[in-house]
Amino acid sequence: MRAARRLVAVTVFALVALAPWTGAAPAARPSLETLLTRHVPVLVLHPAEQIRPAPVDGFLADSDLERRTATGWEAIAGSLSAAGRATRLDQRLCLAVEGVAATSCYVEAERAHRGGPVVYGAAFRAKSRIDLQYWIWYPWNVYSPTVPPGDLWQVHEGDWEAVSVILDLDGRPLHVGTSRHSEGARREWGRVTKRGSRPVVYVALGSHASFFGSGAHRFDPRFVDPALISVIKA
Repeated sequence: MRAARRLVAVTVFALVALAPWTGAAPAARPSLETLLTRHVPVLVLHPAEQIRPAPVDGFLADSDLERRTATGWEAIAGSLSAAGRATRLDQRLCLAVEGVAATSCYVEAERAHRGGPVVYGAAFRAKSRIDLQYWIWYPWNVYSPTVPPGDLWQVHEGDWEAVSVILDLDGRPLHVGTSRHSEGARREWGRVTKRGSRPVVYVALGSHASFFGSGAHRFDPRFVDPALISVIKA
């Protein structure tokens, strides 16, 4: 009987000792908010960049809601969310038709709002992945294959760029995706330059396309307007 008691005692002790390893509930997974904060990208801007990431609120305050008509664009009342198709926001203080020369106007308009750099974030949990999305707003976009812009350039108001970090359900990073005009790029987490747990993204001068390294990058002509290609070839 005593031997049996000892055996029972030893068996119970062994089960208790092993419980944290074999039978305990898994550690709590980090919240989506925690993951969003942990992996906010580090944006490296060109030294000559004048348009920096900003809160979108300033641009919204300076803009009129317009609807396309048979004769052009006309201002309308109401909210952007309820405006429907064939509508746009037009920044009333500056004129995009002035091209590259309008850059200083957009810089001053944004400076008047005294807003610091902002990155907007959203997180989604799917069946087997977590998608962390970081959205960056630039009020003005200037693309040119030369620095400074020469005879060939493209401009437009309002420029949303994005960086995504894809994780498994335990919060381990797998890939990073970056946006570029009409295309994008993806790279495995282990091959991405990082500062701690934050991916480093290099922002192209003027166009704000996102790259995994600095330096000059070729654009893919498949994603360029054919009319622009004809000008380049000419």
